[in-house]
Amino acid sequence: MPAASTSFHRLNADRHLGKPAQVAYFFFNWLNNLFPYVNVDRELAIRDFREASLDTYWDRLAPDASPSRKLSDLFWLTLPWDAIRAELGDIHLLDVGCGRGDYGPRLLSWAQGHIGSYTGTDVQEYDTWKVHQAHDSRIRFYRSDVADFRRTVPDRANFLMSQSAIEHFDEDLRFFAQVRGFVLKSRRNMLQVHLCPSQACLRLYLLHGVRQYTPRTISKMARLFLSDGYAVLYRLGGRACNRLHYEFITKPLLIQRVGDLRKLRPEEYVRRSSEAMSTDMTRPNRSPAFYAMVIHSNWQCRLF
Repeated sequence: MPAASTSFHRLNADRHLGKPAQVAYFFFNWLNNLFPYVNVDRELAIRDFREASLDTYWDRLAPDASPSRKLSDLFWLTLPWDAIRAELGDIHLLDVGCGRGDYGPRLLSWAQGHIGSYTGTDVQEYDTWKVHQAHDSRIRFYRSDVADFRRTVPDRANFLMSQSAIEHFDEDLRFFAQVRGFVLKSRRNMLQVHLCPSQACLRLYLLHGVRQYTPRTISKMARLFLSDGYAVLYRLGGRACNRLHYEFITKPLLIQRVGDLRKLRPEEYVRRSSEAMSTDMTRPNRSPAFYAMVIHSNWQCRLF
């Protein structure tokens, strides 16, 4: 039977874990994160995320967001939306594991009118869904488990995304196998962008979701699509961003429990997060803060 998960354990920190299970969670994820660059598919391109115009976008990033969230938002902001629209036609975006759905209005704004519809799905409903839907008729949400992806995916979806979601899926490989089935059946020119935590996030986030990711484990998902497409893995941030996250968030909030330093020292945090992101963009980042996996199937013009 094909593997259902990139993890070899089934511990999910989103559910209650007793002390022995917590110890096992850290140990098994530490093991799963070893040898991050071993057995990586040769067709998976690995690049560092660079953005020379960081200052141009800085005011559009939430001041108190974590380094990885700032990097993620910067990645979405700087996607080549004009080229994506030219390649896919009208963009019909499906956000799997959308949570509160806040990326709906954000992406509609950031894509500058190129998104024809945004559909968000999550295993539970949120009060914010009604607010977002009332604000923009292009936005809709529905409750759905990722196990039902093939049954519930909108027929016209041509851009599949997730932000900080797939690490919560018990069976991430099975989810991507369902996506693969949809791509094969529709034969559609389809883009996927998935942002997920790196191996460094085990130390930074502690008990969070099922797993973190490495190029080796991401390769297991990406290779499902390489026969009729290409995949690029972007490394977002690095040592400076990870160090800042630990100093301002992990240590004071989760370990010492003295309070979030982003709120206690906001001006210092904004300055240092800008410095950390700029520093990491000048050097290779073999241990990044986050990953962005891009998969483009049945393409006509290569975008990445």
